[in-house]
Amino acid sequence: MPTRNRYVILLVIVLTAIYLFARHANNIFVEEQHLLLMASGLLELEIKRRDDLLVKARAAVGRYNSLEEKIYVRLVELNSLKMPPGTNRTRLEKSNPIFELLSEMDTLREKYPSLKSKVPYIALMADMQASGLRVINARLAYNRKVNEFNTLLHVFPYKLFARPLGFHAHPYQEGAGEKYLRNEKLDE
Repeated sequence: MPTRNRYVILLVIVLTAIYLFARHANNIFVEEQHLLLMASGLLELEIKRRDDLLVKARAAVGRYNSLEEKIYVRLVELNSLKMPPGTNRTRLEKSNPIFELLSEMDTLREKYPSLKSKVPYIALMADMQASGLRVINARLAYNRKVNEFNTLLHVFPYKLFARPLGFHAHPYQEGAGEKYLRNEKLDE
């Protein structure tokens, strides 16, 4: 009988150890999955910020170009008035819209200071590059977390508890460059 009690006690100790390790594994999986979801949210946020930035930058550059074009057209019209048919009054009336357009361009330059110091297209490219780098960094951070989580799922003691606790491997986030290299169709 005393040996039977020993086996029961040993069995209770082993089952308690397994239960405690399963709880520990569950806590680790939940924490790692939470970090993975945070990295995923950051990636989605950076992609959304990039899309918003590109829309705004394109609109600013388009507006800047249209203002430059209008000013150029008005200056050509004003220059044509230097000929004898134009009087001082008509020249003054024609020059007022030019001043209004220049004022509007100054307002645009105040809103987007990078347009003042650079050519608009260079400013647009710099914004696109900075935004793209933020997306790349967020994608790398996400993929690093996916790698850590997926590796944890395949490490021996945790591997025994991963599936029964409902945890599974997550896919990596790929950019357009990886899809292009594999000749896959891009989602646009």
